[in-house]
Amino acid sequence: MEFKDLVAVSGQGGLHKIIGRNKNGLILETIGTAKRFATSTNDKVSVLEEVSMFTTADDMRLADVLFKLNEKGNVPSSKDDAKIQRDFLIDLIQLDSERVYDSDIKKLLTWYDILKDKLDFAKLIEVSEESGEEANEESKAKIAVSNLPKNMAPKNIAAKSSNKGGAKMTYRPKSGT
Repeated sequence: MEFKDLVAVSGQGGLHKIIGRNKNGLILETIGTAKRFATSTNDKVSVLEEVSMFTTADDMRLADVLFKLNEKGNVPSSKDDAKIQRDFLIDLIQLDSERVYDSDIKKLLTWYDILKDKLDFAKLIEVSEESGEEANEESKAKIAVSNLPKNMAPKNIAAKSSNKGGAKMTYRPKSGT
């Protein structure tokens, strides 16, 4: 099981693994029960690889948080008192207590309980470091493109904010006619 294939779906409990794609969304398998279902364009799907947690220093990727939880051991369960959970994470990752809700902490610990026996945490941290380097290279490329004059920008840059259907939209300047 690869970390990049794990998702959480709003309104659906647990974690899910991407096993396929269709024209309207994803085909997912629930971890633990092996139930399969399809998502639609209306479902809010969060890829775990892109999730991060607020800390006092900077945001920390979920992969790094899960690795530290596994390394520390003796992790409180999601059913323990919220204060115990919060204190544990403040000590472990310097959690920003003002910006993280108790429900987020409970969700993190539930996800850890699901993944602790199914995920290779040593491989997880290697993948996290590689994706951090790739994200750094992508941001450098975006900065380079954004510094170009508008008439020199590539035409295949997708507009993300207003594009809800998933089709790519390109910028094309108006013709002089």
